[in-house]
Amino acid sequence: MSPGLSARLAGQADDVLFARSRRGDGVAFAALVTRYWNTVHRIGWNMLPARTAAAEVAEATFLSALHGDAAFSQGAAFRTALYGKAMSEALKRVVAPPQGVTKSLGIFLPRFDTHGRLATSGSDWTRLPGAAFDQDELAETIRAILLRLDTLDRAAFVLRVVERLALDEAAAALRIPVQDARHRTHRASLVITGFLGQLFESLQMSRLS
Repeated sequence: MSPGLSARLAGQADDVLFARSRRGDGVAFAALVTRYWNTVHRIGWNMLPARTAAAEVAEATFLSALHGDAAFSQGAAFRTALYGKAMSEALKRVVAPPQGVTKSLGIFLPRFDTHGRLATSGSDWTRLPGAAFDQDELAETIRAILLRLDTLDRAAFVLRVVERLALDEAAAALRIPVQDARHRTHRASLVITGFLGQLFESLQMSRLS
């Protein structure tokens, strides 16, 4: 792809490039892959434990788009359809955690007293000293707890919080009601925040001992 052609394609809308791709324009398809490969791969990486599986998700997703999968012909914007297909491919490969493991994550949720008042919301982990663990280690720690979440809670969190999709777009990609997407994202966020709060407490205690 020449630099001039690449620059012209970079300014074209997704749906225009997709329409050209469906007519056999390989350059337009390459532009879409370049635009979205990292995001689609990241969706697979945050849903699955292995990078090889994430690459499989990305490859399958773009091949589905190229060959006219039904997911891309239901009226949704290309990006929404692409993310939905990526998540569908990831969910095919997910091995759901045992029910007991998912339930055990409840210990990280906020606690309420008998009057319904918030009893504990965890620690402010954002004040954790930078030397406690580096950014890569923190990312791996968060990813480890993410992979233990309920599968759809994880999917909603990945699309809403990691990829920053609007609520209605995330719900459309997952094909669930907007309220369900909101609830699942909130629950996943509470678990991860609670987990990091307890991690902060344990690190603080170890520093003081």
